[in-house]
Amino acid sequence: MPEDNKAKFKQILSGLPEDKRKLLYKRLHNMPESERETYIDGFVKKYYSKPPKQAQQKNAAQSIILGILSAFVIIGVLYFIYVFNKQKIDNRFNEMFGLQTEDTISTGDDGSGIEGPAPRHFPTDTPTPVPATPTPSPVPIKEDHPDLSGLVIVIDPGHQAEPDTELEESIPGTTAEKEKATTGAVGIDSGAKEYEITLQYAIVMKEYLEGCGAEVILTRSTNEENISNIERARIATDNQADYFIRLHADSAPDSEIHGVKVYVPSTGKFASSASSDGKKLAETVASEIDSTSLGAVQSNMYTGLNHADSVRSYQLVIGYLSNSSDDALINSEETAYKTAVAVSEFIG
Repeated sequence: MPEDNKAKFKQILSGLPEDKRKLLYKRLHNMPESERETYIDGFVKKYYSKPPKQAQQKNAAQSIILGILSAFVIIGVLYFIYVFNKQKIDNRFNEMFGLQTEDTISTGDDGSGIEGPAPRHFPTDTPTPVPATPTPSPVPIKEDHPDLSGLVIVIDPGHQAEPDTELEESIPGTTAEKEKATTGAVGIDSGAKEYEITLQYAIVMKEYLEGCGAEVILTRSTNEENISNIERARIATDNQADYFIRLHADSAPDSEIHGVKVYVPSTGKFASSASSDGKKLAETVASEIDSTSLGAVQSNMYTGLNHADSVRSYQLVIGYLSNSSDDALINSEETAYKTAVAVSEFIG
């Protein structure tokens, strides 16, 4: 065996872990001497023809690190080129479309005595903060709206976010009791909650009726308020309301039931005309929102109506959230506006 192979083999052995070195010694010891030299020659050649596994892993890791560093360098160079040329690109863009090369365009007084529109600002790299709650658009008032000046109208957005299961007197002077407040129905397709819908409708209706000249009071202005049905009725009676409109979007056991329905009290000052007036309200709303009128029902089932029977009280069911077509209609922004228009026409 060549001397350099012996030296290389000893060098290889010195770099091996002790357990593997002992194992290799044992294997060589058990070999015939004629085979031992051949094995050592072959071992040395094999070792130097292919790098050890550790060296391969080290080389692979170095290649990965080098690749990542190269990517960062390329990205840095590209970003530098972009920043350096950004102004030139912007100016070229503005020139192509006949704009000024500054960031804004000023259109002030042109000498005609009429002040021009405000300067137009181009987008910057920093986005303009968007308000969490967008400012609602003003509710347009029709030119031929009725004059409701002098009238006091109380609108009650039915239900609330959290139920109040404490009982209260349902029919005055009796032992009948009902829960103070419930959360209401949920849209069969939309998942929309009745208490949220009724408040949205009430806000639109308030603005529209005020635009017609009426004084309008809401029984609640948020979904989180806890206000019982008797307390809602008292807001109407204490303010000597001319009209008390209770807004609802019901649910029915039969999903085929749909349309506009009105409930009115069966007792009180206006009991004799309540049914015909309620029918007129249902027909007016149904016609305006392109729905079906289910007429009016005189009833003592509703605490809010029973305790407000000294004023003109109407529980307006705009539709049924348990019906797919009504669910879609109720959740249309146009329907809230049209309902407000219809109520103004009914009152006027």
